[in-house]
Amino acid sequence: MFNFSANLLAGQHDCKRERPPPSRPVPVTFPALTPPPPSSSNPPPAWSQGPHSGIPTHFINLKKPSDVSLDTLTLFNISFQPECDFETLLSSVSADAQAHLPPKAWLETPDQHGPETPSTSNPSISLLSNGKRVPDRNEFYLRAKELYFGNEAAFSTLTRKPNPGQPPLRLAHFRKFWEGLDNMAYYWDNSLDEYLPPKPEHMSETHHTTPPDLPATMTNGEHHHHDVQADVVSKSEPASGSASPNLEEPRKKAKTEAVSNETITLPINSLGFGSGSAATSTKPAFVPSSRDLPARAAPPQTPWTTKMEPRSQKPVDLSKGSYRGYRIGNGVEMPDQYRLECVRGFLEPIAWAFGVTFVPHRRPPVLLLDYLRFPVRVNSVAWRGSADRMRARQGWMEGPVLGIQCRADTNFGSTGNLEAESVLDTVRELGGLLLLAQERAREGKTERRSGEGKWWTTQHRWGGGPGGEVGEGNGASDAPPPDSVPKAPEKSARPRLGSSLRDRRRATPAEIWNVLKPGNPLWDPKIVYEAIGKDRSVEWDEIIMVSSLNHHISVLKLRVHSAYVRYLTEGTLPEAPPSDPDWCSPKLHRTRWFDLFNVEDRTEAMRGIWGVMSYLMRSQERENVDATMKER
Repeated sequence: MFNFSANLLAGQHDCKRERPPPSRPVPVTFPALTPPPPSSSNPPPAWSQGPHSGIPTHFINLKKPSDVSLDTLTLFNISFQPECDFETLLSSVSADAQAHLPPKAWLETPDQHGPETPSTSNPSISLLSNGKRVPDRNEFYLRAKELYFGNEAAFSTLTRKPNPGQPPLRLAHFRKFWEGLDNMAYYWDNSLDEYLPPKPEHMSETHHTTPPDLPATMTNGEHHHHDVQADVVSKSEPASGSASPNLEEPRKKAKTEAVSNETITLPINSLGFGSGSAATSTKPAFVPSSRDLPARAAPPQTPWTTKMEPRSQKPVDLSKGSYRGYRIGNGVEMPDQYRLECVRGFLEPIAWAFGVTFVPHRRPPVLLLDYLRFPVRVNSVAWRGSADRMRARQGWMEGPVLGIQCRADTNFGSTGNLEAESVLDTVRELGGLLLLAQERAREGKTERRSGEGKWWTTQHRWGGGPGGEVGEGNGASDAPPPDSVPKAPEKSARPRLGSSLRDRRRATPAEIWNVLKPGNPLWDPKIVYEAIGKDRSVEWDEIIMVSSLNHHISVLKLRVHSAYVRYLTEGTLPEAPPSDPDWCSPKLHRTRWFDLFNVEDRTEAMRGIWGVMSYLMRSQERENVDATMKER
């Protein structure tokens, strides 16, 4: 059974019903960066300047995000590769990595009697590193076919109100993805945007004269929409001696002439709204409930106001128009959680096929830059479950395998400095990748806490001021006399029956201060850190992260050397230069941005992520045996 999300918006907003117009849609833009050239033969000169490395010193001087510049990227010495497809991404890892990528024929209905593809018949990838078998083509297509559903059809299935003549869809593996995509559609999907001009009200309470450019009468077949501030233009003389029975009493006490019940209308074409007939309505505009639309202090300017040609000297209040469509806001107003839920709902069905689960860090993600702890953004991480069932129940996990980073930045270049915004976004991505690299490099190591073995965590000290050490109060001017201090009742040494931890006395702040200990640990005690999928025969590691902006995702791969990770963590250069001269310049590959609203993009993204997950979760014991047999 699947539980509906608590934040699901499906069914709360009708795209065919008129409501107040939302904010203007923001354009879909992405960072555009011209990276600085790296120093591949030798480390950058800033690494060896001063007693400490230049990277932590540079980050200490960063006071605000705008201080991040190209110098920051120069210090990391990253080699940026052009955008590539998944075939190029996996082939840059090793020669055999591309064999894990499913062929595009897997996106079609599998033929049960057809020949088996080489990817499924290859015995070297028949088992995963956790002992499970590699998911076959049928399991792949069972998930992929749900991504071929139309967006509107899947959204209507969530509300259990399918379109007439359409059978309800079966949303099984990707149900959470469709729930998240439906929430994002209410802020990003502008395909059905329809802005309507203001509707006329009843008759005006005050007297108006006929403008010179308006005709005195019109046929009954002509209709229009006009400004609500000029509701009704009445005739200067009554049509008959008696007043119309539909006349309303004026709200203000003023001398008014009798007016008729007829209204003068204008064609909608004369106002520049395009073609079409819209009947004049005497009903008030639709006012949504609190569940339909969040309250706003003032409606924003609508896009169709720029095309409006004024017909009078009075300004036209077009903010009182109506709107039909999906959106209730724009991408800037969307909660960040919707993007994360959608991306995670897209990756979880793929990861579950390989025995991998997504769990966020249980301790704050912090990147170690020598003596500096720098917080970074990693929304969720893929971990391999423990083979021991008892340890798995206790929350033990292994990894990390890959990470997810979702960012709320939109409309790149709107401030006029696209390069600065792109540099900042790239540094945020590199922070998440380098954190995953440090966690994978912890394999077989134990944590050394900050200050462990230092004198300030082993030796008691006291400044020598009056009153003695804290808590003693010897000779302090504000200490009460000994006789006035109330004595605490003597406690029995024998514990009472039924006593618990809550009955025990808590340590005072003075006692806590008196305890000497190093800093808090950063490693999760229930994580078995392991570089899952790393080729043990080389010193390079492949770090995978799924990055998300707007309603798109992109897969990043950072090829980083173990000496480079050690330099970032400890701040010491290797005594003997590694055999590979490019150790100081990691290589960053990335794919293009895949639109989750587009069927072709999301199916291609699933195919690529499936291949990446299959490569990382492969069984390396079998590969080592095959390599030994080839050498013999």
